[in-house]
Amino acid sequence: MADGPLSGFRVLDLTQVISGPFCTQLLGDLGADVIKIEPPEGDSMRRVGRPEKNGFTAAFLNFNRNKRSVVIDIKKEHGRDLVRRLAVRADALVENNRPGVAERLGIGYADIRRSNPKIVYCSICGFGPKGRRANHPAFDPVIQGYSGMAFVQAGKEARPTAVKMALADKVSGMTAALGIVSALHAARARGVGQYLRVPMLEAMMAFTANDTIYGHTFLPDEEFKHLAPRSTTLDPFKTADGWITIAPFSDPQYERLCSALGHPEWWTGVSDRTERLRGIMRGLAKLFPERPSAEWLPILEQADVPCGPVHNYDTLFNDDEIVANANFTVYDYPGVGEIRTVNPGVRFTETPAKIKRFPPKLGEHTEEVLREAGLERSQVEELRQSKVIN
Repeated sequence: MADGPLSGFRVLDLTQVISGPFCTQLLGDLGADVIKIEPPEGDSMRRVGRPEKNGFTAAFLNFNRNKRSVVIDIKKEHGRDLVRRLAVRADALVENNRPGVAERLGIGYADIRRSNPKIVYCSICGFGPKGRRANHPAFDPVIQGYSGMAFVQAGKEARPTAVKMALADKVSGMTAALGIVSALHAARARGVGQYLRVPMLEAMMAFTANDTIYGHTFLPDEEFKHLAPRSTTLDPFKTADGWITIAPFSDPQYERLCSALGHPEWWTGVSDRTERLRGIMRGLAKLFPERPSAEWLPILEQADVPCGPVHNYDTLFNDDEIVANANFTVYDYPGVGEIRTVNPGVRFTETPAKIKRFPPKLGEHTEEVLREAGLERSQVEELRQSKVIN
């Protein structure tokens, strides 16, 4: 089987927690050789969060496959020298320190570019380069609130609600990965690299605002914002034994929905379309609880109405579609046991994305990577004795 589309590219990963590790895991899934540079104590996600088994947290395992781990103490000058040396043979470097930290350590873009003009250097940070928050740290819930995402999730009570996952972190990581792939293409075509800054706030707004600012698209927005739909997505409906989602969009879909459920009058009985749709929603909320999901879904599918079950993880893994498409992989991690992980979310016919490396043990590949960089075994041992590496 062929290697992934990024085979041959090397990425230095100086990130921790979620936004950066998710970005570099995506690049690793696509075939890049990702070298995760960790401090002596390791990425904080190795220690933070439950559950944990035999020294490994689920959080670390889920964001760090397809990487090699190298322990380098970049607080020491020899450690920073190693990073700069490794960067000479790298195609990209990713860091998500607080703005200014990499520069103070001497491993910022200007420092790395001097030895490798073709490097693609990506910094994931909290906010844009201007304004009083430019150098502030950022955390997922803060960005969800600041970007408007929490407001968009507000229900009838108009209470802002955060999405219950590290959404801003992962959106920033995906945005960074796309930017890096694009910059790698440009570097190969033009012969020079570049600096990418991915502010979490800007990435989140770019993700959120396209379909949530309809009422503020035309200016002056005071004339139009009251005309925008409150939501473009229907909440799930309760059934006798669970929940289902429906997503009718066109009038023919709504008409087929009403007919299939035995209530064509819901569509034909009210002339005003807005009131008609409200009436349909009220009718569905009363009707669906009368029967289980397994009875409603075939009726809706037969009527060609977009629909599906609402899964929790106890049911998702056994869903026919999920099983048929093998969307999760179970592997045996030495000393830990069976691990379940979700597969890459893209299918290539010629250069498949795949899981080729388990999440690394701390410093598992330190000597291997440094020897590849040209260090003699005696030099590696000297660095180990001085605690620059593990």
